[in-house]
Order: sequence, then C-alpha cells, then structure tokens
Amino acid sequence: MAKQNFRIGAPLHKRAFNRQRRYFVLMGISTAIASACTRPAGQNALSMATKRISHALGETDVPVRPTRIVVVGYFTVEAMMALGVQPIAAPAVITDNLLHLPTVEGAIADIGVPNNPNLEKIAALNPDLILTSKLFAAADTYPLLSQIAPTVVLDANGHSEWQALTRLCAETLGKETEAEQLKADYEAKLQAFKSQVNASQLQVSVASFHLEQITTYGRESFIGTVLDAAGLSRPPNQREGRNAQISIELLNEIDGDVLFVMNPQSQTELAGDVRAALEKIKTNPLWNTLNAVQNNQVYEVDTYWFGVGYIAADRVLDDLAQYVSKG
Repeated sequence: MAKQNFRIGAPLHKRAFNRQRRYFVLMGISTAIASACTRPAGQNALSMATKRISHALGETDVPVRPTRIVVVGYFTVEAMMALGVQPIAAPAVITDNLLHLPTVEGAIADIGVPNNPNLEKIAALNPDLILTSKLFAAADTYPLLSQIAPTVVLDANGHSEWQALTRLCAETLGKETEAEQLKADYEAKLQAFKSQVNASQLQVSVASFHLEQITTYGRESFIGTVLDAAGLSRPPNQREGRNAQISIELLNEIDGDVLFVMNPQSQTELAGDVRAALEKIKTNPLWNTLNAVQNNQVYEVDTYWFGVGYIAADRVLDDLAQYVSKG
C-alpha cells in the first residue's frame, strides 16, 4: 500500500483540505482525551515509569510497562504477539487473515487501515503506547498519533526486515530476552532442516493467484528470507526483489522442483478471490505442463507463508520439513 505523504507543491485547495482535516482530527482527539481523563483514578492508568526510545522519527519517552498498546501497521502485530504481548487495537485485516496468530483474550479493536487509521477511535481507547513502522508512518499522521500517546516508529519495513522489527519491538516493550529466545529457536530449527535435506539441490517456487495475474515472491520478501536462510534454490525470477506480477501466459516461470501456492483459509472476500483464482488456474492447459504438477510436488499453504514474523517462520519450516524432503 502506498504511503500518504504531504507534498509541498500540492494545489492550494488540497492544502486547505489537509489543514481543515487536521483541525477536526485534533478537536476529536482533544475531546476523546478529555473524556478519558474523567475516568476514575486507577482505571487504565498510564505507567509512571518511562524510558527513552530512539526510533525512525526521533526520540520518545514510553512507559516501561505499557498495558494498552495500539498497533498501526501490519507487521508489528505478529512481532508483539510472538513476544507474548497482545495489542488492544490494530487493523482488522490482520486479525481477519493471519489465522496463525495465537488466540487472543477478548477483542482487538479495529482502527482502520494503516495508512489512514481512525485517530478518533484510537484516542477513545486511551492507549499508553502506539507502535507503527516506517512503512506506514505517514508524515501527517505521526504528529497526530503522538498527541494521543507516546508513539514509536520502528525503523524496519517488516518484509525482509521482520527479524529486526521484532528486535526493535522487543527493545521498546522490554522483551529483549524473549526476542533472543525467538531468534535462537528459529536458527536451531533452520539447522535441523538443513541437516536433514540437501536443500541446495532443490528449487522451490512460491506463487499466489488473483484474477488474471500471478504474484511471485523474491528474496526480499518475508518468505524469500526464510527460504534463503534454509539454503533453498529459487527459480530465476524469484532470486531478486520482493515480489513480481506476471501474466498467466508466463505460467512456466513459476515452475520448480517444488511449488507452493497460497490457498488462504480465512473467510474474507480477498481470500475467496484467491481461492477461486487458484481453482481456475488448475483448469488452464498450461498448468499440467509444469514439472511440479506432473511430479505431484505442488502444495497449497495458508497465509502464514506470506506472514511477517517468527510465528509464521516457524510454521513455514514445519511445512518445508514435511514437503520439501519429498522433493
């Protein structure tokens, strides 16, 4: 998703609209904060002890033990939950689609899409910490979030930098020990896989289908980093970059010794479209020309293969141990 940034050279009517939007948002935030301050003493009280965190947009004093954390961004939710921390609010598209995340206690409030969050709703939740990443930190949104609660912009993009994102999240939350354990467990599982499989001799392809396009995933994607760490070879068009779109006519470019394709199990409209597109591609005559299809080495996987953290990576390695060893 593209970030929405102010441009100095924007037309005058757009600048006036942005100023007007900021005014009304600030008024809404002020009202929500004032309402929160009238609650009984001790209810959702903010931690008094703070520490200073350096982040992508400056330095922020944050609670040492935050309890009401709002996440604005897709990737930070998994990092938090891998560290054993549950947010009180996040974009619903995360919890609706990433079914591999742990079961939550209570509801996680929906605060809209990351590049246009519902600021009034965030303020009404009375958070004591807001976390986002530089990928979603729009220039006009960060100052507004900072007026609601201490806001930290984690300096990692979450795609190829998901491990760094988890580490930065841990530093903010005081969960460094947990982060080190996640890293150690992940590296141990990688070594176990590589000791059992001659990974360099296998070419693994990863793709998803939507409408009339195929998306492939390169080394700079989340799944690309996991496959790379596992020592697996990739098809030529998946050896660089994050992802790429190709037409159905180029279906042969996704071939490999083993092919993983996304078949999401969530009930969202997008997931339904992806499942329908997968079933349609299987009826295309080109599908049966793929070596992976002919050798019965096509495996359907859920959205954790396109996930963003240690929880997803752990499940991917389980799949590799189960399927790639057959290749």
